[in-house]
Amino acid sequence: MTNPGQYPPGPPPPWPPPPDGPPASGPPFSGPPPWPPGRQAYVPRQPGAYEAPPQSGPGGPAPYGPPPYGSPTYAPPPSYGPPTQFVPRQPGPMGPAPAQPPSRSRHSLAQARAKHRRRRMLVAGSLLVALGLVATDLYQGWHGGSSLLGFGSHRSGHGTGAPTSSPTVPASVSASAPPAAVPSGSALAGSAAPSAVAVPQTGPGTFAFAGGPGPVLGTAGNLRRFRIAVENGIGQDPAAFAAAADQILGDPRSWIAGGDIRFQRVAQTAQFEFTLYLASPGTTDKLCSIGGVHTEQFASCRLPGQVIINLARWLTAVPGYGAPLAAYQQYALNHEVGRELGHGNEACPAPGVLAPVMQQQSQGLKGCVANAWPYVNGQLYQGNALP
Repeated sequence: MTNPGQYPPGPPPPWPPPPDGPPASGPPFSGPPPWPPGRQAYVPRQPGAYEAPPQSGPGGPAPYGPPPYGSPTYAPPPSYGPPTQFVPRQPGPMGPAPAQPPSRSRHSLAQARAKHRRRRMLVAGSLLVALGLVATDLYQGWHGGSSLLGFGSHRSGHGTGAPTSSPTVPASVSASAPPAAVPSGSALAGSAAPSAVAVPQTGPGTFAFAGGPGPVLGTAGNLRRFRIAVENGIGQDPAAFAAAADQILGDPRSWIAGGDIRFQRVAQTAQFEFTLYLASPGTTDKLCSIGGVHTEQFASCRLPGQVIINLARWLTAVPGYGAPLAAYQQYALNHEVGRELGHGNEACPAPGVLAPVMQQQSQGLKGCVANAWPYVNGQLYQGNALP
């Protein structure tokens, strides 16, 4: 049994002649080709669209392919002519071709370099002159001379170099000055608030302490020892601030006038009841916020065992206070120390009269007149207590 598409056993049948004509020798083939069973009969290839059909000639059909050279149907290949000459690209719709930068001669390049050198020399000379002026100004300001630019006009009393000035402290406070219907601090009317003082808004938060012990302030009563601490880097001398505190707290119009309290400044390592701080506005707000008091970097505050004075208020007072800077410094210290002694805030008694020292005068006088002292005419001067 044979398989479809397979030759039967035995010798293969003769192969049919090509469809283009008779074989090279022998009689022409006639009859159906002996195709094996199951195999498709041969179909001669038809000429495609890209070639011409075979032409008949005397010897039979013409072979496939181009006609031989010299035949009637031969056509020579087309001639394309001589090669065309290259034409440069013309500017298109995008605009003209970019223009080449003009070449610069050696002379123009040398002139440009010389111009740049002169300009650099001029700038360097100006910088040297400016640096010389600044150095001269700092030297003159440090050694007490007149400052040209203002860089050396503020000198730190503790060698920190911060551009602030030392607190204004009166040379002496008259113990016999009679109280009057004006602020008792008017005895220091010669010291006025500075018109413009550079105040550091923040500091490192570390403090330098004044030495001790100082004199005992007052004649009778319980002794309250205190320390003096000044923040580093704010341009203030702890010794100068300690002297100002001794003068204010030792004044006979201060809290010692009642005969029930005395003060004494002590060293950092000694036993103490409270510490008097002088700090930058930023550090003041940080210290006060620990006890829940937010100063907005403007006010001073008191916490248990801590009296914190804002440097900005100590150097510039408040707008519209109506009294010299020394009077405001006396008020600020007496007010905050009074809070440490247990006194609360008080109201203005009436328009035109002295403000109690426990009135928050930094927030406005409310019709009263500025007053720096708790005792007036030897009597404790008070207003109505505020909640």
